Amino acid sequence: MHIRAKVKQRLRMKKDNEIGLAPQPSKLFGTSDTVVRAVLNQLEEVKCPLCHVAPLPFAVDYQGFQLCSCPSCGLQFLSPRPVVEQLTENVYNETYFAETETADESKSADRYQFARQLANLLRLRKERRGTILDVGCGDGSFLRYARYEGWQVAGTDIRLASGARKMNCPLWEGQLPLIDFNEVRFDVIRFNHVLEHTQNPLLELAAARKLLAPGGIIFISVPNIAGLSARLKNAQSRLHLKQKRWRHYAALHHLWFFSPETLTKLVEQAGLSVLYWETPVWKKSHQSSFLEQVYRKLLEGSRAASILDFYCAARRQG
Repeated sequence: MHIRAKVKQRLRMKKDNEIGLAPQPSKLFGTSDTVVRAVLNQLEEVKCPLCHVAPLPFAVDYQGFQLCSCPSCGLQFLSPRPVVEQLTENVYNETYFAETETADESKSADRYQFARQLANLLRLRKERRGTILDVGCGDGSFLRYARYEGWQVAGTDIRLASGARKMNCPLWEGQLPLIDFNEVRFDVIRFNHVLEHTQNPLLELAAARKLLAPGGIIFISVPNIAGLSARLKNAQSRLHLKQKRWRHYAALHHLWFFSPETLTKLVEQAGLSVLYWETPVWKKSHQSSFLEQVYRKLLEGSRAASILDFYCAARRQG
């Protein structure tokens, strides 16, 4: 945005604040706590979905969001948090996917990520393809890739983007636990950086478990709050060495923050068991192959990378 336009926008938002109107920036990421709270002004208290107890706060981020953890199981989450209606309107709107599929580096990273996930799924399913439900399908990038690789695809999202709507495949809009799928079942259900956005991750996984075909797999990918990068940024935030403290939590739209331990507890309470898990390092096109191999071997070998991928199956009853 041009400097003059930015100045005009700030003056307009200031005027709106003075007369009691909520500012409506195209994106709230990176804006001040004053702007965020003017737009997301309806908050709700949250209890731990695993232990049903009130959390203890441990930090407040640069946008004024309170980060908490459960005193019993250690699950970290946002409380109080914006209500889902305001998040849908002001965060998951038409601008949320506006910048996807524009950068070659982003496309390359996506292709690497998609290929790795599908390879793991094929290995765990003994090379059998099938139907994939992509929860939070976004602009449809994964749906297109998986279809090209021979999978049957379907998707859901809290608000379906235009890119997904162009796909000739089954689509549902809304929160997964509230969608009526009738008798449709899926061989794979994919939560790729979706679970941290949901209102209740336990209900999401429980609903997904009911949608699994026999022998099906639920794939979960979330930011790893126990990763090396997150730990370093935590220390910087506590020591006031970051200008925007705790920004790496992305608490504007991330409502839950998982470690391998807390995600395992969540998965098991949802009636699932972990088949395999890893902390993959996404491919970076600007990094030399040698440095990438060293970096990947170090972080993946120690399971300390920034991404946490779980492959789960329904646990047998009784």
